[in-house]
Amino acid sequence: MHKILIVEDSRTLAKYLVRKLEATIGKVQIDVVGTYADLKRLLEEQSDYCIALLDLFLPDMDDTELIDYVLSHKIPSVVMTADFDSALYEKLLSRNIVDFVLKDSAESLEYIVSLTRRLLHNKNTTVLVVDDSVTVLHQVGNYLRNQLYRVKTEQNPMQALITLAADEDISIIITDYNMPRMNGVEFLHKLRRVRKKDEIGVIGISGDSESATKFLKYGANDYINKPFNKEEFVHRVNNLAQSLENIRTLKDFANQDFLTKVYNRKYFFEAGEYYFQEALKYKKPFAVAMIDIDDFKQVNDNYGHDIGDKVIQMLARTLKERTKGRDLVARFGGEEFCVMLKDIPPIAAERFFEDLCKDISRLQVEADLGHFIHFTVSIGLETRPLTKLEEMIKQADVNLYEAKESGKNRVVAHLLEAVT
Repeated sequence: MHKILIVEDSRTLAKYLVRKLEATIGKVQIDVVGTYADLKRLLEEQSDYCIALLDLFLPDMDDTELIDYVLSHKIPSVVMTADFDSALYEKLLSRNIVDFVLKDSAESLEYIVSLTRRLLHNKNTTVLVVDDSVTVLHQVGNYLRNQLYRVKTEQNPMQALITLAADEDISIIITDYNMPRMNGVEFLHKLRRVRKKDEIGVIGISGDSESATKFLKYGANDYINKPFNKEEFVHRVNNLAQSLENIRTLKDFANQDFLTKVYNRKYFFEAGEYYFQEALKYKKPFAVAMIDIDDFKQVNDNYGHDIGDKVIQMLARTLKERTKGRDLVARFGGEEFCVMLKDIPPIAAERFFEDLCKDISRLQVEADLGHFIHFTVSIGLETRPLTKLEEMIKQADVNLYEAKESGKNRVVAHLLEAVT
């Protein structure tokens, strides 16, 4: 669970922030103190906070000594202040704070809440910095870590492409233009052959406008002129991270089944067709299975549709947990699912689904208080690389029908007919 520290002497403002953070972030522990003395007592007992929101002026402590004290406990800090002047601005710039905000309006408070949410998401966001300068890598790396990003650095663009291929968690790349052997635009050109703008964000860095035009032309999401200050840099990176997150959310709405959060039929055919063609080309073994809950109508009739939904959700969760990240799991409608296992021989695929079938029969769903029900599935498996993906699905469906007719709670797969 995330832990957030609020240091604020206004009880009204503190309560407002707590309420808004809990509503925005969800499950979170928030501790509030209103004096420096209380803060010292708290941090002597615990200091494992993800973020601190600091009022700059407390009744028994003011100015940057408070910031220095919290930062000495290695807690990323957002400074909140009602007053602001140029001298204070210079003091804050010299501290390694996350950001500072004038708490002079409702919009400012909303910004504090959205920034906190962004920072917590940054903890799970990996950024790759590509620059041949060790000094720049160190500076940019510090800026990003201060925003809670996971950071990887590479001086060689070719090595950066290798790192990118090996780490699917990288979602943002920051690259310089002037680098030996391969400039930033050439690096970007190679990158965009395999990763689209909505899959991985790129910010180009250079000192001339011509490079900016080239970066944007070849697929950069944004561009920063050198020299840049810390504030501009972090806001551009955070804005890009938020944009990518929004795109992923929209994709999820379009590609996921609402009830189960697995893929829907539309996405299965789009992504499945791409892999199907690749598997045929490189002769990779794979399997397609149709899965249907046995006697599902009786579950709905006897226990109601709410319990029926719970059964469907449990099956979907089990399928996701048992398959690999690259495999495809989709709800085709009602109680029917389709699964594509990638890079798996026929015999291993049959064994996988037979074990899955047995394990599902042991699951239980709470129907009433203290009363649990079990359910089973029938599975039709197809491992032959037929000429079309639709044909494999149809044959898996034929095998599913045979599994139902021959007693249910079983797998039907005619592996002897498999084409090698």
